[in-house]
Amino acid sequence: VKAAIAFMAIVALWNVTKLPFLMSFGNDGNVAYNSRGVELSINLGHWVKGYRSVKMRTPPCNFLLVHSALGLTILFMMILSLINQTWRKRYCKPFFWFAIIEGIHAIPASLANDAGLTPLFLLACALLIGTGVWGLETNKRYFENEAKAEKHLFIQYTVVTIVNSFAAFLETPEIINAFKSKTADGTFLDYGDEPHKVFGHTLYDALPEKVGMTIFLGFTIAVWFIWPLLLLDLKKPRQNEENSNGNDTVSEATRLL
Repeated sequence: VKAAIAFMAIVALWNVTKLPFLMSFGNDGNVAYNSRGVELSINLGHWVKGYRSVKMRTPPCNFLLVHSALGLTILFMMILSLINQTWRKRYCKPFFWFAIIEGIHAIPASLANDAGLTPLFLLACALLIGTGVWGLETNKRYFENEAKAEKHLFIQYTVVTIVNSFAAFLETPEIINAFKSKTADGTFLDYGDEPHKVFGHTLYDALPEKVGMTIFLGFTIAVWFIWPLLLLDLKKPRQNEENSNGNDTVSEATRLL
């Protein structure tokens, strides 16, 4: 469990470091880098001189920021469910809805892929949507058979999280190959000086980027900051401590924070 939490924490932290560069893409004064389009490891592209990575087809705000916000939230919630199992059932509804929305949101990006990975990406979308729907149904019938429902919830959380972390498995070999190339001949892999030919022509580009930025900021403020604050109950835990006489048992009513 600790290894799984550590892995998810690393993946989450890695993707969090990309957020500032995605948010400022095209507006940070780095014309030389931005003119080449959004790249997969945009953080390394700014940190390591000369580092280049695979070209992205989708826009930074309308797809990548929104997708990152949903994906990071799913990772955080999975970590919390491993820390306290009772939270898995308590907060499964938003978890599964986030998975469904992420799957639907990624469908146009999957269809835009021209590297032969469209079937794989569409399968990932189907798994997110299908598992999310299955999870909501499990929650609805939870009390019919609680032991069975708990097993199903664990499976559903796991499937959603693995699919959600799929990009990490694709990005890691790219990073390794880039540094191998740098070690071998002194230069990073070259992906050209032009954006991907699909970049700027996807379904996400039908709307101005400020729409994605607004959704991203609204979602993160509401879900990452306001929601945890609303879940805080500073009075109740103290009362529970006084009444429990040292009993630290965590129940279904335990607050998230």
